[in-house]
Amino acid sequence: MKFYFTFLLGLSRLQTPSADIRCNTTKGHKARGAVPWCVPRSYEVTKPPFLYKPEGNQKMNLHFTFSIREISEIKDSDQVLKIPMYFTVTWEENRLNIDQHHRSWEDDSTGPKGENTEEAETLNHLWRPNLEIYGLEDFQKHKILGEMAGLRITKDKRIKYDIKVTIEISCQMDFSEYPFDKHVCTFQVGSYFYNKNSMTCSSQYFDPSAESDFLERNLQHHVKFQNLSENRKVVRLTSGEYAACGFEVLLKRKHEPLVYQVYIPCILFVTVSWISFIIDPKVVPGRMSLLVILFLVIINVFNNVKASAPAAASSRLNAIDRFIVTCIFSIFSTIIEYAIVLSILTLRPGRESERHYSLSNGGNEDIKPKFWHKIFVIIENPRILDAISIITFSSGFILFNLHYWFIADYDKKLIN
Repeated sequence: MKFYFTFLLGLSRLQTPSADIRCNTTKGHKARGAVPWCVPRSYEVTKPPFLYKPEGNQKMNLHFTFSIREISEIKDSDQVLKIPMYFTVTWEENRLNIDQHHRSWEDDSTGPKGENTEEAETLNHLWRPNLEIYGLEDFQKHKILGEMAGLRITKDKRIKYDIKVTIEISCQMDFSEYPFDKHVCTFQVGSYFYNKNSMTCSSQYFDPSAESDFLERNLQHHVKFQNLSENRKVVRLTSGEYAACGFEVLLKRKHEPLVYQVYIPCILFVTVSWISFIIDPKVVPGRMSLLVILFLVIINVFNNVKASAPAAASSRLNAIDRFIVTCIFSIFSTIIEYAIVLSILTLRPGRESERHYSLSNGGNEDIKPKFWHKIFVIIENPRILDAISIITFSSGFILFNLHYWFIADYDKKLIN
């Protein structure tokens, strides 16, 4: 029976490691030189430190450090992005009893001077803030033999908790200007329970592109980081206003691959369709087959682009759709023009019953030919319509490209 009681007592001590961080003496600290820090025996894990601050100074600050490694993945379909990082949060714990003369504060073998490294599990026996990451989709902790996390107690009574994670957050994206779309994704973190009157925050981030050996992952976007804008530093909910800290991720899509895969082929298809204007209208198989093949090919290009492009929230066409539809309309208009020319050749009266009209006025310079006279001239010679069309179609398409590439503003839809 005595052995059984002793076993239970030993087991209870193994299961309550919090006793290891509590001070043994009534003076609030362990024997000098034994440990660099401890917590009072009356320490309550459920009570936040700011409750023990002097009245009028009961605000607590959380400091976040984000050591970003990269943006590993951007999912347009789900409107989310993955961010691997070292996530660090620091807060003041004024209830700690610190032995200012302990040798570990001057030892840098396990960390910077003035900091004492502890096992991450020690945090279970200390008060820790409840955090919320706004727009969080997934929070993945990294493990090898154990959780890749660490805890440090500083000489000035601060607790620093660091963990390596991959965070997946949602980002509102507008694809109405695809592939010239730009997005601003915000990473915001703050207290889940205490509003800005009780808990504030500050933060800093480390841009991975600033490192000399940084290699950017092959993504469809150019990625930049910037500080959180002022209007994002407060989150307003029905339960109150909460302080938020973090950073912003600027995404700008790389449209250069689509220039070679889609835009240039479409421009070439439209340009080749103009060759039909110089083909004899009487060569129906040659001219019609050229136009029909081009029309079917560009329709297929449109379907492929539509299937691979991210879905826009609005019902209107995005930028690349508008371009391809314009090219489809240009080729279709060329087919309609040839149908008109072919109708004139087929349906006009025989030459023996034709009346001949001339644009000349018999030397009288003051008389201008009437409009219907010009129409009959085109009916007499439909190749004039081909000549007019090749100038009109090419000029219109060139003006459209000038507006599309150099004048149109694709930044007006930027979500912030």
